[in-house]
Amino acid sequence: MSEQAIETLITNAIHSAFIKYPEGDGGPNLDYERIAPDQSAHITRAILQDLAANGYQVVKKGG
Repeated sequence: MSEQAIETLITNAIHSAFIKYPEGDGGPNLDYERIAPDQSAHITRAILQDLAANGYQVVKKGG
Protein backbone atom coordinates (compact mmCIF):
# COMPACT_ATOMS: atom_id res chain seq x y z
CA MET A 1 0.00 0.00 0.00
CA SER A 2 1.51 3.30 -1.05
CA GLU A 3 2.03 6.24 1.28
CA GLN A 4 -0.62 8.18 -0.66
CA ALA A 5 -3.13 5.32 -0.29
CA ILE A 6 -2.55 5.22 3.48
CA GLU A 7 -2.99 8.99 3.71
CA THR A 8 -6.22 8.83 1.70
CA LEU A 9 -7.58 5.99 3.85
CA ILE A 10 -6.88 7.86 7.10
CA THR A 11 -8.21 11.16 5.70
CA ASN A 12 -11.48 9.52 4.66
CA ALA A 13 -11.85 7.89 8.08
CA ILE A 14 -11.31 11.20 9.88
CA HIS A 15 -13.67 13.09 7.58
CA SER A 16 -16.43 10.48 7.83
CA ALA A 17 -16.10 10.42 11.64
CA PHE A 18 -17.12 14.10 11.76
CA ILE A 19 -20.11 13.43 9.52
CA LYS A 20 -21.27 10.20 11.18
CA TYR A 21 -20.84 11.39 14.78
CA PRO A 22 -22.05 14.99 14.96
CA GLU A 23 -22.83 14.96 18.70
CA GLY A 24 -19.28 15.92 19.72
CA ASP A 25 -18.29 18.86 21.88
CA GLY A 26 -18.13 21.36 19.03
CA GLY A 27 -21.04 23.43 20.22
CA PRO A 28 -23.97 24.83 18.26
CA ASN A 29 -21.80 27.00 15.96
CA LEU A 30 -19.83 24.12 14.42
CA ASP A 31 -21.38 22.76 11.24
CA TYR A 32 -20.19 19.16 11.15
CA GLU A 33 -21.57 18.71 7.64
CA ARG A 34 -19.13 21.38 6.42
CA ILE A 35 -15.82 20.04 7.69
CA ALA A 36 -13.73 20.48 4.58
CA PRO A 37 -11.83 17.44 3.28
CA ASP A 38 -8.61 19.48 3.29
CA GLN A 39 -9.01 19.95 7.06
CA SER A 40 -9.21 16.17 7.46
CA ALA A 41 -6.13 15.85 5.24
CA HIS A 42 -4.24 18.32 7.43
CA ILE A 43 -5.07 16.25 10.53
CA THR A 44 -3.94 13.11 8.71
CA ARG A 45 -0.56 14.59 7.79
CA ALA A 46 -0.03 15.79 11.37
CA ILE A 47 -0.80 12.32 12.74
CA LEU A 48 1.50 10.57 10.26
CA GLN A 49 4.33 13.05 10.92
CA ASP A 50 4.00 12.61 14.68
CA LEU A 51 4.01 8.82 14.34
CA ALA A 52 7.11 8.94 12.13
CA ALA A 53 8.89 11.31 14.51
CA ASN A 54 8.33 8.78 17.29
CA GLY A 55 9.59 5.82 15.26
CA TYR A 56 6.28 4.40 14.08
CA GLN A 57 5.13 3.68 10.56
CA VAL A 58 1.88 2.49 9.02
CA VAL A 59 2.25 -0.75 7.07
CA LYS A 60 -0.24 -3.08 5.45
CA LYS A 61 -0.52 -6.42 7.17
CA GLY A 62 0.49 -9.32 4.97
CA GLY A 63 -1.60 -12.37 4.65
